[in-house]
Amino acid sequence: MTLLVASVVASNPHDAAADIAAAVAAGADAVELRVDHLADAEDVVIRSIAAERPPGVPLILTIRPADEGGAWDADEMQRIARLIALGPAADWIDVEFAAWQRSANIRQKIGLARRDGGREQPARMILSAHDFRGRPVRLLSQLAAMCDENEADSVKIAWMARTVRDNFEAFDLMRSAPKPLTAICMGPAGQLSRILGRKFGAHLAFAAANGDRPAAPGQLSVEELLRDYRWCEISADTELYGVIGDPLEHSLSPAVHNAAFAALGLNAVYVPIPVPAGYESLKALLVEIRGSPWLGFRGFSVTIPHKEDALRCLHDAGGEAEPLCGEIGAVNTLCVRDDGRLFGANTDAPAAMDVIDELLGRPGGPLSGLRCLVLGAGGVARAIVAGLRARAAEVCIANRTGARAGELASEFAARAVAWDDRLAESYDLLVNCTSVGLWPQSDQSPMPAEALRAGAAVFDTIYRPAETRLVADARGRGLRAEGGLSMFLRQAARQFELWTGRAAPLDRMSSTAAARLGGDAS
Repeated sequence: MTLLVASVVASNPHDAAADIAAAVAAGADAVELRVDHLADAEDVVIRSIAAERPPGVPLILTIRPADEGGAWDADEMQRIARLIALGPAADWIDVEFAAWQRSANIRQKIGLARRDGGREQPARMILSAHDFRGRPVRLLSQLAAMCDENEADSVKIAWMARTVRDNFEAFDLMRSAPKPLTAICMGPAGQLSRILGRKFGAHLAFAAANGDRPAAPGQLSVEELLRDYRWCEISADTELYGVIGDPLEHSLSPAVHNAAFAALGLNAVYVPIPVPAGYESLKALLVEIRGSPWLGFRGFSVTIPHKEDALRCLHDAGGEAEPLCGEIGAVNTLCVRDDGRLFGANTDAPAAMDVIDELLGRPGGPLSGLRCLVLGAGGVARAIVAGLRARAAEVCIANRTGARAGELASEFAARAVAWDDRLAESYDLLVNCTSVGLWPQSDQSPMPAEALRAGAAVFDTIYRPAETRLVADARGRGLRAEGGLSMFLRQAARQFELWTGRAAPLDRMSSTAAARLGGDAS
């Protein structure tokens, strides 16, 4: 069983005690007290904090040195002495492998500390190692040496992830470890290891007791793991889905899709999969996933900047795509079939056209004579331009990189204008497909308010914030305007149905999105 451990890194005793209480109330199974962040607190105060924790909650004592990512920068022997002095207050003691190897004297003292205090059973020991430079060069031999230490009850190894694929190695290590193992990838690319360790047999999962005070790069909070990722429901049989893109910090997709899985009682979880721009990066990810069916991935959302490359990857892998993907030249949905083959779809185009029809009050049918100005030339723009041109609308494209606008325009028999010339264009419908105005730069707009045409309709595909500066300016001038939330929910519902074969619980998805957007400072 994987224990959810709340890491407490408060710098004063009052906050540390409060964080422990809050984390346990939120659902943490155990607590890691990072005494290296409480260097000025006396031992008697630390013992008091430990004694006052809720009954039945194991305490891990950690005094992490600076060279392994901790806050202890004083004398090393003083650190060991304090670890020994406080050991009797803990159920577990975290000892760095480097310190354990340093001398027989240190090993003997730690052994005494584990058995001190009149306890019937010695405190258990976690042998740990952390590398903030990247994957350790001798990872496998180091891990084998740590597992061979008879005194170690549990082993923890953590390294800074270079790419999201590092997580897969961590998962594989835990599947075959000879003793309880926690393998963690740090940093934004390593969050998968924190969310999914439970699926692959991790002994411990570390989460921040307080979301404002993570103990390591990429660490999520107890609340985030339990609320956003249904951590307690994850098992070896949990199917995996995720959103591939970069950046992903603003994405509502994990919250919305996980709420949908919960509503239907499906054993599935949806995770962020950050992949930097470039065909090779995306291809490497998909090749590794297809070669590792034991991971359990069943489907993906594909977002900026990978929608066009996803279609190429799909073809290269011998997968199949619905005809619409070829017409648009982009994929935003991937399904992993039972035989491992990929199937691609584009749910952006139908979702966007549904919103545009409602905005214009012209459901279905031709859009002949409708003048449309589309800002942007990425994956979403491609889907919308394709949808508009398929219904005979007149389309003009403006993009900050003019060459991309020209290429897109030539594919769909549209016009392209320079970015600065967009202000002089006449239009009946303005569609923003750029990231200008996306949270947290919510005060920006791709069009000055004074350039908005009287009588026009405005559609901003950005959904975070729910009302962008562009939408607010348009409504302020009496124009019909719609943000991107409706499109987002419609395309997400279509994705969910492609993956699961079940009707999407749209009400639950919508209420979840509204609740998250309502919490934005923007």
